[in-house]
Amino acid sequence: MGEIFKKENLLKVTVIAGLAGIVLIFFSGFFGSGEKKDTFAEVTVSETDTVEEYRQGLCDELGNMLASIEGVGKTKIMLTIDGTVRNIYATDNDIQQRETSSDKQSNEKQSCIVIRQNDGSEKALTVGQLMPKIKGVLVVCEGGDKEEVCGKVVEAVSAALDVTKSHICVSKMST
Repeated sequence: MGEIFKKENLLKVTVIAGLAGIVLIFFSGFFGSGEKKDTFAEVTVSETDTVEEYRQGLCDELGNMLASIEGVGKTKIMLTIDGTVRNIYATDNDIQQRETSSDKQSNEKQSCIVIRQNDGSEKALTVGQLMPKIKGVLVVCEGGDKEEVCGKVVEAVSAALDVTKSHICVSKMST
């Protein structure tokens, strides 16, 4: 137990705890606050607004966490994103089996579940969304000229966003 509180290990534990915090904050948006939402409410937010809000939220959270790492200082973050938001629709599987004297056949038909709204229009039932993949990360920070700081930043970003280290660039902020 005493080994955990040594200076070197304490830094590692602090970074791991910080990254765990980032992950928990990130995933808290998927589980909601328990509020009931109207199933038939129309969503008027465009897909590009959703992607931009997602990107900006990640930049803000990541920037705050990185700035709290010793030696990093002020940060600016840029994320490149691949693709758009993809909706996941509820489906209904219909399996039909036919037996003939020579063999057994089965056909599977999959269709989206559709909700008929009060105004008579129909809309596919959405059960979730897949957010776009992050392709690359640029971090500009005050401590970006120090090799040790750059290593910490690359490790943190890689762990938090599941981005390979080769797609992360850290640079020193100009003064």
